[in-house]
Amino acid sequence: RHYIPFLKYGIIALRTAGVSSYGSEKIMFHLGGTNGWVFQQFDQSTPTPQDQAFAYKTPASQMRGFKYNVRNGSSFALINTEVRLPVFKYLLGKNIKSTLLRNFQIVGFFDAGSAWHGLTPYSDDNPLNSQVFTNPPVVEVEVNYFRDPLVMGYGYGLRTKLLGYFIKLDYAYGIETRRVNDGIFYFSLGRDF
Repeated sequence: RHYIPFLKYGIIALRTAGVSSYGSEKIMFHLGGTNGWVFQQFDQSTPTPQDQAFAYKTPASQMRGFKYNVRNGSSFALINTEVRLPVFKYLLGKNIKSTLLRNFQIVGFFDAGSAWHGLTPYSDDNPLNSQVFTNPPVVEVEVNYFRDPLVMGYGYGLRTKLLGYFIKLDYAYGIETRRVNDGIFYFSLGRDF
């Protein structure tokens, strides 16, 4: 994480994250969503490898614009950028009595990342670009198509502290295989990026 102050009270926040899990008891990372997401949603349509067992499954969050599991794998890489502007500090100065107004921020953000199986996101081990259709006992067809392993999300949001909790409300659009998806609302709790 790296934070760059600008315009007196504003902050540009940068974050990178990445993990690879190896061995007989690997971790499956589900890319998408946000930390502390209150009304979580999970994407069941993203394929997973059927020939591998995973000991643990966990979200690889802060990929806004998508439900959890837009991409999955034993490895993931992710970058996040946020511009945070505390509006009421600009309007009223920094000696604001109200906790709600003192912590109120308008945020713009951009996220990009991927999760994959195998050595790279473009590896043959990655089940993202192939699907097998069967109709026993005779027909089995494997269909290969292109889905870009890299996904991106952008949007805007509000942050503040209410009743002792730091709350976040974001609206994000996802970009998947060069197509912008419909926006998703995120209501989440916590200060973590």
